[in-house]
Formats: sequence, C-alpha cells, structure tokens
Amino acid sequence: MLTELKVRQFGLMEDVRLEFSSGMTVFTGETGAGKSLLVDALGAIFGARASADWVRHGAERAELNAVIENSDARLQKLLEEQEMDSDEPLFLRRVINADGRSRAWLNGQAVPLKLLQQIGAVCLDLHGQHEHQGLMQPEFQQQLVDSRVDANALQLVKLAFEHLQGARKQLHSLQHQQGESAGQATWMRSELEKLSALDVQEGLEESLISQVEAGQNVAQIQQAGAQALMLLDEGDEGNVRSLLAQASHAIEPAAAYHAGLEAASDLLAQVDALLSEIPPYLNDAQEAALDMQGLQAAEDRLAALREAMRRHDADEAGLLALMEDWQQRLSLLDTAEWDEEALKEKLHKAEQDYCAKAKVLSGLRAQAIDALVLALRPYLDRLGMAGMQVKIELASLQDQSKAWHASGWDDMTFMLSSNPGEPFRPLAQVASGGELSRLVLSLKACGAFIHAPAIAVFDEVDVGIGGETAWCVGELLAAMGKERQVFVVSHLPQVAACAQHQISILKTQREDRTITDLAVLQADERAAEIARMLGGVDAESLDHAKQMLHKGQISQ
Repeated sequence: MLTELKVRQFGLMEDVRLEFSSGMTVFTGETGAGKSLLVDALGAIFGARASADWVRHGAERAELNAVIENSDARLQKLLEEQEMDSDEPLFLRRVINADGRSRAWLNGQAVPLKLLQQIGAVCLDLHGQHEHQGLMQPEFQQQLVDSRVDANALQLVKLAFEHLQGARKQLHSLQHQQGESAGQATWMRSELEKLSALDVQEGLEESLISQVEAGQNVAQIQQAGAQALMLLDEGDEGNVRSLLAQASHAIEPAAAYHAGLEAASDLLAQVDALLSEIPPYLNDAQEAALDMQGLQAAEDRLAALREAMRRHDADEAGLLALMEDWQQRLSLLDTAEWDEEALKEKLHKAEQDYCAKAKVLSGLRAQAIDALVLALRPYLDRLGMAGMQVKIELASLQDQSKAWHASGWDDMTFMLSSNPGEPFRPLAQVASGGELSRLVLSLKACGAFIHAPAIAVFDEVDVGIGGETAWCVGELLAAMGKERQVFVVSHLPQVAACAQHQISILKTQREDRTITDLAVLQADERAAEIARMLGGVDAESLDHAKQMLHKGQISQ
C-alpha cells in the first residue's frame, strides 16, 4: 500500500505532499487541472520512462518520493533476491533532471531504474489506455484464461514441450551430421585404403630409404664385396688372413718364454676367428643382383609415404593415429542408421506425451473460459452493457505441430457482439474505448486478474458513461478498494461519491506562475466539490451532493 507521496517541481506541481489510506481514493478537479499529471507521477516513482517535459519549467530537476508498506510476499522475495532488507517500509526516490536523465534510490541506496520497474510490476496496476490495447493482444487474453487454470497443468505442458524440442533437436542434429558426413566418410575411406596399402608402421621411411639406396648402388656394393674378399682371404700375393697366420707362426715358438708374446698370440687367434666370419657377408655383397622391379616398388612406396606424411602433416605414428580415429568414426557412421531410428522413436514418444498433456490443458481452459464468461456477465449488466455478449473461442491446433508451443496448442480469441442479433467479431473490431475500459473493469471486478498488484490506478475508466452506470462503476471500484488500494481519476460525481477518500486537484496562480495544488477534502468540502461536478455550488446542488455522498457510502 502507498502511504505517502511527495512531488517537487514535477510539471505544474511545485511542492506536493500527500498521505494515503487503504480503500478507494478519488481525484477530482476541473479539466486541465492536472489529474493526468498525478497519474504520470505515480508511474514515474515506479520507474516509467522519464521525460524532460516532466521537469517544471525553470527548475533543474524534479523529485518524487514515496513510502510503501511492504506486505506482499512477491515484493519481499524480489528484495531478498537483490540482497536488500525486506522487513521495513520501502522508501522510493526518483530524481529527473531537466535533460531527461534520471536516477533512482531505494531505502537511501542508489539502485538501477529497472528495480523500481520490477517493484512497480508487483505493486502497481495502472489501468489506462495501454491496458485496453493489451486486452486486444492474444498473449494477454491467454493470460487471463490461464490465470484460472491449474498451474501444475501449465507446467507439465511446458516441460513436455521442452522435452519434445530436445528430441527434435537431437534428431535434426544427427540428420544434419549424416548429410555433412557423407562426403567426409567417402574421403576417410579413400585415405584409409591408401594408407593400408602402404602398410604404415613406425620406422617405415628409414627402412625404405635403405632399400632404395641399396638398389641404386648395387654395382658399387658388388665391387666393394669382391675387393674386400680378395684382400681378406683370396689374394695371391698374400692376404690378410695368410699374413695373420704367418705372424702367429712367428710368435708361437717363443710365446712360452714371454708373457707379451703369449698375449699377442691369443689376440691373433681371436682376430683370426673374427675374420673367418666376414667372408659370408662379403660373398652376399659380391653376389648382389640388381632387382629393378623391387627398386621401383620401394621408390614408389617411399614417395607415397612421404606424400601422405606431407598431406596430413604427420609422421608414421601420426598416420597410424589418424587411421585408428577414422576407423572409429566410420564405425559410428555405420551405426548412425540405428541411432536415427532410436531418436525417431524418442521423438514419437515425446510427441505423444506432449499431446496428452496439451489435451488435458485444453480441457481445463475450456472450463476456465466457461467460468470466466459466466462470472463476467453480472458486471457487464451492472455497467450498462447488458446487450453485450462475450465469448472466448478456443481453437486447438493439435494437427499442426508447428503451432505447438510451451503454453500448449490452443489459440484463444476474445469475441464480442455489442448488440443482440449482431455477429460475434474479434474484440478489436467491435469495442469502443469506453466499452473496453468497462470490460477491463468488469474483468478485474470478477477476479480475472489473479495476483493483481495491491495498488490500482484507474484513469478514464468512466469515459462515455453516466447515470446509473456511473453509480455501478463507482460501487465496483469501492468494492475493489476493500481488497486493494484504489486510486481513481474521475469527472463523474457518482464515482466520486462512492470513494472513501477524495482529493481535489486545483490549478492556481502564484507569483505569475501556474501551479497545481492538491487538497485532501473533508466531508463538507467533498459535498462542495461534488456540487461543482454537478454543475453549480448553490443550495440545491449542495443538497443533491450530500444525498449522493450518503448513497455512495451506504452502498459499500
């Protein structure tokens, strides 16, 4: 509940301070006195977009302060999320500079303007032209119906839709991957075939280099083997082994008499044994033959290996790792068809689950619509719209999966027939501004706006009405004031008479400047103000005004 409001240098309001109580408070005054400016001030303190025009001409800034009783659990939760004290009354402050920039405070602490807007969303229900426009939006109409539906059913549909979307995404991702992987799989298989033909193994390049070099130098190998064999064992003029035998024979007779000769004899025997193992190797080299086919095969394999290593920027170990990775990926692609079938089955089950829950929600909405239309009827009758017929068309788009949403598959449209016998048409095509205003009031009065904010502001709700209908509007607003704090800007004496509190808005001249003042009216002053609203302040008008006040108060 708003308990206090201070406004300085705001439009025509120079310095205004008001204290408020619970119930219905009506603001009255001459046309142009500044009633709508008061509504702007209430919007500004709750974070409405600032306008430089709000700053009084000649002033540097406008300042607004408000005190709010903090008794709403939603508001307390919001403050706790902001890590702010939620126990004390809230002190809101807004300063708007002449250049249109503004700053905000909460309990003396600077806060983002968005926080005031969030508080306003919880605390303030500003009934005006924007709300009429909102009523014509399908989303707003759906909210009115869904506020009367079991929240658990709405949540189940939301969760089922999220599951459905997840299954759709998984299947689409797999199918997209399959499409992209078709060409890639062909390439991987081709590369695997090439590398498999090379029989890649670690050290392969070094082995192939040896084979190629041996083939390219076979004549030199033969010559080296033959020459070494001749020097070692076959030369006529003495070879290494014969010379070694001669040295051994020379030492042998005296070896027993000298340790050095004995050691030398042993070493010569060992050398001879080693030399005897060399001829087979030299024979192989001497008998080496030129294998052109083998040489060409080794050269081709080496070239292919080096090209593969260059192409994939890897050595033999890297190529082996790539081959293993490709084999695994190809194996997964081979099983993708099975995965796709599994995901299709998962999607089918998700669709069935969503359909079941959306169907339940549609049934609950149909019941809520019947209850809402039935509850709305008495208020429409009381507000002078007995001839208006309201229905809410519910179309279930269960056969159009693209139209399914987290809120279900229903399409709801508010339809009106302004007069008996006239066809039903969408709300926006039929209702006038005054009818829309009273329709919104009827919806609020019958409880269609569940969890409505504790502070309600009604501006222009009584446009285009009078007589008994005006009394009904006033009585409904007063009844609403028993549950919420209601502020009403009105030019109708019937509405004013039903209020518990009345504040007069006056435009005066002071030091050659126009100023808007606000005054809380007592009983006699209320009678005088209502008499003015009736058209005069003579004895007859005053008496009539007192009767209206009496009627307005006893009707509550």
